[in-house]
Amino acid sequence: EKYFMTEMIRTFICIELPANLKTQLEKLTEELKKQSKAKISWVKASNLHLTLRFLGDITKDQVSTIKACVEKASQNTNSFTITASGLGTFPNTKRPRVFWVGINDTSKSLLSLQKHIEQELVKAGFGRSDYPFSPHLTLGRVKEGNAQELAEKLSIVKFDSISFDVAELIVMRSDLRAGGSLYTRLATIKLLKEN
Repeated sequence: EKYFMTEMIRTFICIELPANLKTQLEKLTEELKKQSKAKISWVKASNLHLTLRFLGDITKDQVSTIKACVEKASQNTNSFTITASGLGTFPNTKRPRVFWVGINDTSKSLLSLQKHIEQELVKAGFGRSDYPFSPHLTLGRVKEGNAQELAEKLSIVKFDSISFDVAELIVMRSDLRAGGSLYTRLATIKLLKEN
């Protein structure tokens, strides 16, 4: 037995996006690509998820613990609606590093759910998240050059808000392949249905 060969799995907890939103995000990315002079690495719309917590490398036998954490954190949560709307950049418009689409969480269900998941993971010994949760979808990361010009154009780029229901949470595995990332569901946790 090779005990030292523990396969590590790159994992995160996320919400899957509906097809109509992915289509809109793809159009949006194409539009931004055309306008950009800086070198930006754009995320394929089909690969976009709303990440609640990135866990990084874990072992296979930790998957069930993570699933249990998510189940416990969400046991009293009804499915809810969030809205993808608004474009922005981190850290600012002057020297943008990341382009994103915002997530509007009017019911605050998402924030509360994420907080509970975080608490359960910390209790289970996974440590705290590296940064505070700020719900967004990353469209692209600036690799070279200054994308200030593109950032300033965001206000005129058209992106219709799309609301969608969150009915389940996913523990996702990510494998980096030559052609991009390959995603595999490790566990699906259903939220309660609204009465």
